[in-house]
Amino acid sequence: MTLPALPSIDARRYAETFAVFLEHSLEYDLMAEEIERVIRHNLDGPLRMLDIGAGTGCVIERLSRQPTIRLAYYEAFEPNPKHLSGLKSVMAHLDFPYRIHEEGFSETTPISGRFDFVLFSHSLYWMINPATAMRHAAAALNPGGVAMALIQGPYGAHTLFSLFEDQYQRLTPMLQNNRISSHELVAGLRAAGVEPEVRMLRTPIDMTELLDGCHPTELSEFISFLLQLEFSALPRRLQGDIVRHIDGGCVETDGRLLWYLPNASVLITRADG
Repeated sequence: MTLPALPSIDARRYAETFAVFLEHSLEYDLMAEEIERVIRHNLDGPLRMLDIGAGTGCVIERLSRQPTIRLAYYEAFEPNPKHLSGLKSVMAHLDFPYRIHEEGFSETTPISGRFDFVLFSHSLYWMINPATAMRHAAAALNPGGVAMALIQGPYGAHTLFSLFEDQYQRLTPMLQNNRISSHELVAGLRAAGVEPEVRMLRTPIDMTELLDGCHPTELSEFISFLLQLEFSALPRRLQGDIVRHIDGGCVETDGRLLWYLPNASVLITRADG
């Protein structure tokens, strides 16, 4: 049997399909609340923060509005030109010093200075070795500091790869490696002798419209983002299997159809002293 051969989506299609995912995601407020909880529970005083994959600056803008969280300095890595414009606009209105690196981050990227809080918010998918990249950043923590990764858990979208990836041939690597989850990250950290703190967040996607049968193009774009390839180019039988798998994982809640894609909060804390 000849498998269908498809390239992974390119940067343009990534942006288009990600926009559809964002439109239906109910994750982001819950993740922001978890970031705030971690800071309040673990850290005190004005913070020096390193934000790896800062996006458009939504996180730092929200943190700057929290009366119980004080920021002394902010440093960010962000390679996406469209995201950079939003990030710079946010930072221009904040009243603490900052530095923005217009580039990506890896386990060999030089880090100058020390930090109290390091954040990877869904940016580890872009790293060749996520556990090594996180340990590298955590090495720049002050005593008592915390490195935090928000990353998908080994559920929901992550299961699509173990179930269906062997039914097509992927011709090019994924820009965002959605095969990576907290399971692989934690295993990599433990293999290096680091025992992280892990907390699962019950973060859902609103699938009500996507699965009502009236929005096939939007559903195709959504699944294309999850798989990082063109869902519409897959054989129809395989498309049906994937949609049924997603549909079967949904729960009706208050008139909405929710698919839970639990995200993990993974913490490395540097010991005091």
